[in-house]
Amino acid sequence: MFNRFQRRCADVYGNGDCAHVTSVSEAQLFGDTLFTFLIIELSDQEGCTSQQEAARRLEQAQCDIQSVLDSLDDEPD
Repeated sequence: MFNRFQRRCADVYGNGDCAHVTSVSEAQLFGDTLFTFLIIELSDQEGCTSQQEAARRLEQAQCDIQSVLDSLDDEPD
Protein backbone atom coordinates (compact mmCIF):
# COMPACT_ATOMS: atom_id res chain seq x y z
CA MET A 1 0.00 0.00 0.00
CA PHE A 2 1.34 3.39 -0.97
CA ASN A 3 1.88 6.29 1.38
CA ARG A 4 0.46 9.68 0.37
CA PHE A 5 3.62 10.72 -1.52
CA GLN A 6 3.76 7.52 -3.54
CA ARG A 7 0.03 7.78 -4.24
CA ARG A 8 0.45 11.35 -5.54
CA CYS A 9 3.38 10.25 -7.70
CA ALA A 10 1.40 7.37 -9.21
CA ASP A 11 -1.61 9.60 -9.84
CA VAL A 12 0.31 12.25 -11.80
CA TYR A 13 3.24 10.39 -13.36
CA GLY A 14 2.91 9.99 -17.12
CA ASN A 15 -0.29 12.02 -17.19
CA GLY A 16 -1.99 9.47 -14.97
CA ASP A 17 -0.81 6.36 -16.82
CA CYS A 18 0.31 4.86 -13.48
CA ALA A 19 -2.72 5.81 -11.40
CA HIS A 20 -3.80 2.18 -11.18
CA VAL A 21 -0.51 1.09 -9.55
CA THR A 22 -0.78 0.45 -5.80
CA SER A 23 2.49 -1.22 -4.75
CA VAL A 24 6.23 -1.28 -5.42
CA SER A 25 5.91 -4.70 -7.03
CA GLU A 26 3.21 -3.38 -9.38
CA ALA A 27 5.43 -0.40 -10.19
CA GLN A 28 8.25 -2.78 -11.10
CA LEU A 29 5.90 -4.76 -13.33
CA PHE A 30 4.76 -1.56 -15.05
CA GLY A 31 8.22 -1.45 -16.63
CA ASP A 32 9.13 2.24 -16.26
CA THR A 33 12.33 2.35 -14.24
CA LEU A 34 12.11 6.07 -13.52
CA PHE A 35 8.62 5.60 -12.09
CA THR A 36 9.83 2.64 -10.03
CA PHE A 37 12.75 4.70 -8.73
CA LEU A 38 10.44 7.51 -7.65
CA ILE A 39 8.04 5.12 -5.94
CA ILE A 40 10.89 3.52 -4.00
CA GLU A 41 12.45 6.88 -3.07
CA LEU A 42 9.11 8.10 -1.74
CA SER A 43 8.49 5.02 0.40
CA ASP A 44 8.26 4.89 4.17
CA GLN A 45 10.82 2.08 4.11
CA GLU A 46 13.34 4.52 2.63
CA GLY A 47 12.57 7.08 5.34
CA CYS A 48 10.29 9.34 3.35
CA THR A 49 7.79 10.26 6.05
CA SER A 50 7.25 14.00 5.57
CA GLN A 51 6.35 16.38 2.78
CA GLN A 52 9.66 18.17 3.33
CA GLU A 53 11.59 14.91 2.88
CA ALA A 54 9.58 13.97 -0.20
CA ALA A 55 10.34 17.37 -1.76
CA ARG A 56 14.04 17.07 -0.87
CA ARG A 57 14.27 13.65 -2.50
CA LEU A 58 12.50 14.79 -5.67
CA GLU A 59 14.66 17.90 -5.89
CA GLN A 60 17.80 15.76 -5.56
CA ALA A 61 16.59 13.44 -8.31
CA GLN A 62 15.85 16.47 -10.47
CA CYS A 63 19.38 17.79 -9.91
CA ASP A 64 20.90 14.40 -10.74
CA ILE A 65 18.91 14.15 -13.96
CA GLN A 66 19.76 17.75 -14.88
CA SER A 67 23.48 17.00 -14.38
CA VAL A 68 23.27 14.09 -16.81
CA LEU A 69 21.28 16.20 -19.28
CA ASP A 70 23.81 19.03 -19.04
CA SER A 71 26.65 16.61 -19.70
CA LEU A 72 25.07 15.71 -23.01
CA ASP A 73 25.86 19.24 -24.21
CA ASP A 74 29.53 18.27 -24.00
CA GLU A 75 29.07 15.31 -26.34
CA PRO A 76 29.81 15.82 -30.03
CA ASP A 77 26.96 15.07 -32.42
